[in-house]
Amino acid sequence: MKSNLLKPGLWKYALLLLLKGYEEHGSAIGKLGSFNGAVIDPTVSLKQPERIFLGRNVHIGRNCVLWPGPGKITIGDDVLLGPNVQVFASNHGIKAGKLIEHQEHEPNDVVIEADCWIGAGAVIVAGVTVAKGTVVAAGAVVTRNTEPYSIVGGVPAKIISSRP
Repeated sequence: MKSNLLKPGLWKYALLLLLKGYEEHGSAIGKLGSFNGAVIDPTVSLKQPERIFLGRNVHIGRNCVLWPGPGKITIGDDVLLGPNVQVFASNHGIKAGKLIEHQEHEPNDVVIEADCWIGAGAVIVAGVTVAKGTVVAAGAVVTRNTEPYSIVGGVPAKIISSRP
């Protein structure tokens, strides 16, 4: 039985897809509102990159999603985003009488202040400020502002402890 992987055109197609992904990623990074030499994994999804502002020494892990929509995402200095973190700075409108898919997006900025660690799989929703020094536990859903140097976790995220 001959493998499909050995077909000459298939390798070329796979390589072109890979290069296209890197090209799109590079293009998005070039459009960021501010970049400051951040380390951004090539699997990160950046929508409306001109409304994403990154401080110095920011690290954004595999498969993260940063979608400001009509809002803005600002990430301070020395912030780490683990893999699969999702940050959204807008919501669909939810008024009755109009299909959700036809409603306007409601912008509500997200700010992640300096010296924060956002654990793997965490979600930060529109309108939230993650205060300086906050640690967000893996899988947490942050729906309201945090306190400086707090450790938050859960769905919705609540204060678990504070940093010593």
